[in-house]
Amino acid sequence: MKKKVMALVLALTLVSVVGLAAGCGSKKSDPLSDGVLKIGTNAEYTPMEYKDKNDKLVGFDIDFGNAIAKELSTKNKKIKASWKDTSFDGIFNGLNSGQYDCIIAGVSNTSKRQKSFAMSDSYLGNGIVIVSKTNGTQATKADQLNGQKVGVQLETTADYAAKAMKKKGNTMTLKEFDSMIDAFTALESGQIDYIMTDKPVAQFYTSKKPDVYKISSDVLSNEPIAVVCRKQDTALRDKINKAIKDMKKDGTYGKLTKKWFGEDMTNAKIDDVIKTID
Repeated sequence: MKKKVMALVLALTLVSVVGLAAGCGSKKSDPLSDGVLKIGTNAEYTPMEYKDKNDKLVGFDIDFGNAIAKELSTKNKKIKASWKDTSFDGIFNGLNSGQYDCIIAGVSNTSKRQKSFAMSDSYLGNGIVIVSKTNGTQATKADQLNGQKVGVQLETTADYAAKAMKKKGNTMTLKEFDSMIDAFTALESGQIDYIMTDKPVAQFYTSKKPDVYKISSDVLSNEPIAVVCRKQDTALRDKINKAIKDMKKDGTYGKLTKKWFGEDMTNAKIDDVIKTID
């Protein structure tokens, strides 16, 4: 997923610096006391969060966050979601400084983040897969990318994984794109041979054009996704966890995964054991 290494390092090294700011940003015991769940995101990762042709913020995470806010509402207080689109390399600092109450931006639920933030239960399974052209040679394993042109989105975990593979001797030619739309367009036109990307992203594109794109490999890594809250906001994290469980019970979650990924993932098992390609 989108998780710049430098962003996390910066967030961790500045914990002591932003600690005071974090306190200032969360003086109120209940972040929802004003009736607003303020959410930070980074609208550059289709289909999780992006802007449509009308510059409207859309995506699975956006629908998911709005649904969480609705679940958090009570008879006496309606909660609405308010979104702040920010650069990913500063998104954790923005949370700690109180610019928003949580982050919903395709963030991997890593052990390092669990030590620094109050992470929700993982709400979506995720891992890197290979996408091939439906009518082309199917790459089912990473070593079949040797000598091939492989597309990734810049600064994603797939990008880091591909670079790690190259360091270990894989002879792929790596093509980095600013967006997944550009990568899939390049695959369709024959500019590249394969794509490495997250499974939910691959599911979105392959469901739209199954005659063009196909997920051809098993999941090569495991990087489940979670909501991020400030370390001290465990009460909010617990409310979000309950909201996620309620959304799975009432069918909301299944409708959203069906809409964005082509299948109801309500009962899909989410493995919380992180496995990266490095």
